[in-house]
Amino acid sequence: MIGFWITAALLSAAASYVVVSRAARLEAQTEGAEDPSLDVYRRQLREMDDLADRGLLTDDDHRSAKTEAARRLLGAAEQTQAPVRATPLARRWVFIIAAVLPLLAVAAYGVIGAPGLPDQSFVSRLAKWRQADPATLAAPELVAVLQQVVAERPTDPQPLMFLARVQAAMDDETSAIRNLETAIRLAPERADLKTILGETLVIQAKGEVSPDALQAFKSALAIDPSDPSARYHIGRAMMAEGDFAGGLKIWRSVLASLPAGDDRAASLSEEIATVVKNGGLPKPVAAQGPTGGADQAAFIRSMVDSLAARLKASPDDPAGWARLVRSYGVLGETDAQAKALAEARRLYKDRPDLLKTIEDSAKPASN
Repeated sequence: MIGFWITAALLSAAASYVVVSRAARLEAQTEGAEDPSLDVYRRQLREMDDLADRGLLTDDDHRSAKTEAARRLLGAAEQTQAPVRATPLARRWVFIIAAVLPLLAVAAYGVIGAPGLPDQSFVSRLAKWRQADPATLAAPELVAVLQQVVAERPTDPQPLMFLARVQAAMDDETSAIRNLETAIRLAPERADLKTILGETLVIQAKGEVSPDALQAFKSALAIDPSDPSARYHIGRAMMAEGDFAGGLKIWRSVLASLPAGDDRAASLSEEIATVVKNGGLPKPVAAQGPTGGADQAAFIRSMVDSLAARLKASPDDPAGWARLVRSYGVLGETDAQAKALAEARRLYKDRPDLLKTIEDSAKPASN
């Protein structure tokens, strides 16, 4: 390391020597030289005399133009200042400073830096991120962790779904849609994946329910007719196409079906009041997702907590228990996963076929 800094110091001094020496030579060449702008005015005076001699300027014009040119010549001569000349001592100081600065930098690094600390590889940093609380991770770190989980569990749609959610929140809808489509191929029976795909397509379309998004929502409803998000967006699409009454009817049925305390109820009720007052939909606003790593971790956490709350209220949902157990595994929450698995075993102790599916979800997927 010290050899590098010594070499840098020598190179800095050499570069300074080249620059200063060339500047000194140019200074010597121009020393005593006259301001070139003065010669311009003298040439103008000669040209005016020549034009007058050829009869192309009248005497009055000649005198007037020559007087103005002479005035400019005198003004330029008075304003001309002697250039600042560098002394030999100043040049030597330039060399000294250029050579010493790199050495001072390495000395400062030795005091306040960590020269003995080896660089951390990406693999080691990734291992630390996986052990950390997701809420403490920056957005790229959270994506890197989820991408590694996806690589470890290539047949599991759950980490793909989480990764897609974070990517959509980071305005990378293209990657999110690609990962959701992969997840749907792995688990075509999951309505929630198709709903999330539709929501991501709506984000990509700046709030519009595009034909592809509408198809995704319809596919979700074919599996789960009660899906509130899919019903909401289909109602919105109907109103956008001119069927205001039909779409509003769907929205009201969604509002009535939401459980007490659901955060979506207040916003949907307000939206219904707005469209009734305006007689139609307002201009769509692009959906805004969480931006920071902590926000995205909280976003994922809210999804898992919502699933856990739903299963607590309606526990007879083996597919939901499998998703919950798998979600805790993706998040690295082994204690929560064990509790969920214990509850599922209690519920399905007499249904070994369903219980096996739930227990398998706790295992890392095989390649």
